[in-house]
Amino acid sequence: MFKKMSSQLSNKKMLEFLTLSLMKKGEKHIAELLVIHLNNILRKKYKVSPALILQEAVNNVKPLIGFRNVRLRGSSYQIPFFLKEEQQIKTALDWILSSARKSNLDLGHSLAKELVQASLKQGELIKKRNDTHKLGNQNKVFAHYRWF
Repeated sequence: MFKKMSSQLSNKKMLEFLTLSLMKKGEKHIAELLVIHLNNILRKKYKVSPALILQEAVNNVKPLIGFRNVRLRGSSYQIPFFLKEEQQIKTALDWILSSARKSNLDLGHSLAKELVQASLKQGELIKKRNDTHKLGNQNKVFAHYRWF
């Protein structure tokens, strides 16, 4: 009678997050055109399903841990905390987009390249996630300062 809710967000919701992350100055129709262009590039150049690649890339890149800066007794500490799944996905998409914007290629091609690399567990985004988790493991001794 009731379907069991999966822990994964639906593809439609993930595409909406991607569109909102791409959007600048309220130009949503331009961001939607970029997402359509990205889907075409993934289908034609890489011959893969855009939905599967996006899901796999975000799952490989999303961090489990976030940080808050807390100033205590004259020192600043980065306090690790667990992120909710929606925040994990938004952070992963932000990392993917910022990495794609650094490239000299147009945004569609560089974003497709980053998504394919992330889905294959390669590239600097996987390294960034691993570094974040490593930093969280080092700073877990400060977790008792967490009061938020």
